[in-house]
Amino acid sequence: MTDPRPHGFTLRPEARSLGSALRGQEMVDGALPLTGLRLEGDPFAQMLADADQAAELHGFGWLDDLAAVGNAKARDLAQARVLGWLAAHPAPPADPAGDPVWRADVTGRRMLRWIFNSGQILPGLDRAAAQPFFDRLHAQLALLDRAEAPAGTARIEALSARAIAAMLLKGAGDRAHPALDALAADMDASIRQGVLRGRCPEALLNCLSLLGWVKATAIEAGHPLPPEIDVAIAEIAPILRALRHADGGLPRFHGGGRGAAGRLDHSLKAAEGASVTAPGHAMGFARLSRARATVVLDAAAPPAGPAAAHAHASTLAIEFTSARHPIVVNCGPGRMFGQAWARAARATACHSTLSLTGLSSAKLLPPDGQGQERLTLLPQKVWAGQCDADGNLLPTDAPPPSPRLPATILSGHDAWQGTHGLTHLRELYLSPDGDEFRGEDTLAALDIAGQGRLDQVLTNHPEGIGFDIRFHLHPDVDAVQDGDAARLILPGGEEWYFSHDLVADLRLEPTAWLEPGLTDPRPGVQIVLSHRLADHAVQIGWTFMRAGGS
Repeated sequence: MTDPRPHGFTLRPEARSLGSALRGQEMVDGALPLTGLRLEGDPFAQMLADADQAAELHGFGWLDDLAAVGNAKARDLAQARVLGWLAAHPAPPADPAGDPVWRADVTGRRMLRWIFNSGQILPGLDRAAAQPFFDRLHAQLALLDRAEAPAGTARIEALSARAIAAMLLKGAGDRAHPALDALAADMDASIRQGVLRGRCPEALLNCLSLLGWVKATAIEAGHPLPPEIDVAIAEIAPILRALRHADGGLPRFHGGGRGAAGRLDHSLKAAEGASVTAPGHAMGFARLSRARATVVLDAAAPPAGPAAAHAHASTLAIEFTSARHPIVVNCGPGRMFGQAWARAARATACHSTLSLTGLSSAKLLPPDGQGQERLTLLPQKVWAGQCDADGNLLPTDAPPPSPRLPATILSGHDAWQGTHGLTHLRELYLSPDGDEFRGEDTLAALDIAGQGRLDQVLTNHPEGIGFDIRFHLHPDVDAVQDGDAARLILPGGEEWYFSHDLVADLRLEPTAWLEPGLTDPRPGVQIVLSHRLADHAVQIGWTFMRAGGS
C-alpha cells in the first residue's frame, strides 16, 4: 500500500548559506563549537541552560559548516545528527511557548538548514527512513503558520522559512501564496525603508540573506514574488554597502558581529539593480572612506523600547579598518559568553569612544518580566555631519567632498548633560590617502546651565571628573607602548603609530574580542587615554598614522 503522506520536494533545493570548513572539521573531529561553549560527543544529549546557546544548537546553522567540509565523514555526521534529533523530537509540542527549541525563528532557521542541506542529509536513505524528515518539516511548517515572533530579524526568519518551505515541499503548494503574502505584509513592521529598529548591522545582513533566498526560491519554483519583498531588498542593499568596512566585514554594534565570511558580498551580489551606496547616515551610522581605509561612527542614540533588547551604550563609538585589516573595533556581543560578559559588552567602556569613569552614555536596567535588559537614560541629542576646515557643521544637503580631499565628521551627544552638565564632542579626520586617521574628543559644559551643574559636581569632586578614551584593537593587532605613544603591528607586518597631544595619560590594557561562533572570548589590547576634567572644558587630540605614510 502506498504511503499517502507527502514526501519530497517540488524541485531540488539549492545550498544557499555559507559555512566555515574549519568549524566543520572540528565537528568531524568530535566537538561542536558554539558561541561561548564547546560540546563534546552527542550535542543533543546535553541540556543547555542558556536560551541563546540552545537556540544556536537547535537552529542547525552549523550544518552549513559541515557542508563546507564536503567529505563523506562530514555528510555522515550531518545525517546522523539530524536523524538523532528527529528521533528525540517526534512532533512540536501543542504549546511551545518558552521553549527555545520551538521558538518561531529557531524553528524557521532549522527548517531552512535542513532544506538547504538536504543533499547531505538524505542520500542513502530509503523512503521509509527519509519519511520522518519530511513529516517533521510539514509539522514545523504548520507550527510556523500559527506561530508569532517579535518584529525584526526573528519574524523575518520565521516568515521566510515558512514561505520557502511552502514553495519547496510537496503537498504544501497551496500554502505558498499565503506565506509570501504574510512576509510581504510584515516588511513595514520589521524593516522600514531598509532600516531595522534594533540598529544591528549583522541582523540587517541576515534579513537581506533571508529575503534573497525567498526571492531566488520563488523564481525557481515559479511563484510570483510580492513587490514589497523586492522593494525591501532594494532598500537594504545600499545601506549595507554604506556600512561595509574596507575588509568586507560589518561594524560590530548593538549585539551583532562582523558577519559570516563572504556572506555580505554574496548577499549583495544577489540583490539586483545598481550597486549604489546609501547617502547620508545609514541606519544611524556615519562613514568615512578614503583610499583603502574606512571609519564607521555610531551617530545616533541606542534604540529604545522592544528593539533595545540587545542595544549597546555605544554612541559616538568608532571602528577603523585599513585595507584587509581591522585596527580599532568594539568588543562585540557578549550575551552568549555568560551573564557577566552580556552586561559588560553593552557598557560604553567596551566600545571605542569616551566614557566617564564608571559611567556609560546610557544606563542598563535590571531584567524585566520577560528577562530583557534594556537601556534607559539615553542621549536626547546626538548629531553628526560633515564639517569645514574650521570644524563647523555643513548643511545636511551639502554635496559629499571630493575623494581627493580629507573626509571629516563633527559629532556630539548630551548623555551626561543631566548628571554633569557635560557634552561629548568628537571630530574625526581621514586623510585622502587613508594613511592618517585622527580625532579630537572634547568634554565640555557648553552653556550657562551646564556650567552651573558642572560646578556643583566639581564642588564634591575637587580632584576633577575622571574619563577615559578607549581604542579597542583587533586581536590580530600587536601593540607595543613606546613612551607616550604606541606602535601597532598588523598581520603581514604593516605598522601604524598611535600618538596623542600629551594632555592625557596613555596606557595599554587587556580587552576581549567577542564574536559569534567563538567558543571563548579572544584576548586583545586596548589603548586608553585617561584624564580628569577640572574646568568647564578639555580637549584631547589623537592620531593613527601608517608607517611610511605621508
